[in-house]
Amino acid sequence: MAGLWRDYLALLDSLGGTLEELTELERTKTLAVGRSDLDGLEECMKREQVASLTLRGLDQKRDKLLAGMGLAGVPLRDMPERAPQDIRQEVKEAAERLRRKYELFQSASDVARNTLECNLHAIEKLQKAQDAPHPEEQEQLRQSDFRA
Repeated sequence: MAGLWRDYLALLDSLGGTLEELTELERTKTLAVGRSDLDGLEECMKREQVASLTLRGLDQKRDKLLAGMGLAGVPLRDMPERAPQDIRQEVKEAAERLRRKYELFQSASDVARNTLECNLHAIEKLQKAQDAPHPEEQEQLRQSDFRA
């Protein structure tokens, strides 16, 4: 059983590494969007797909580990109290590290999503300005877009 818990701790570290990678990708994506770097954005999205597959594989491994430990369905927050006494603190610290990394990822992801949405709105306004029949309307839409 101790071997399974060690495997579980290693899995949490792997998850944390993947979350760090995703967090950096989100930051890079935000910068790419801000620079209107479509190639950079596309590269980030490809790398996100790879990381997503990695997460899926780690999730399947986690499910198997938890089943092997008789803890299927137990959430991360409850794992420290289920751990053997000799590694309980280590499991608690690993779970906390993973939660912090997830929070950082969520924050970076929110910024990237908001940046993408804002830029999509700007593109839509620009397209409306180009489609507007009168030059005055085009100029008004461009100015409001530029101020945003």
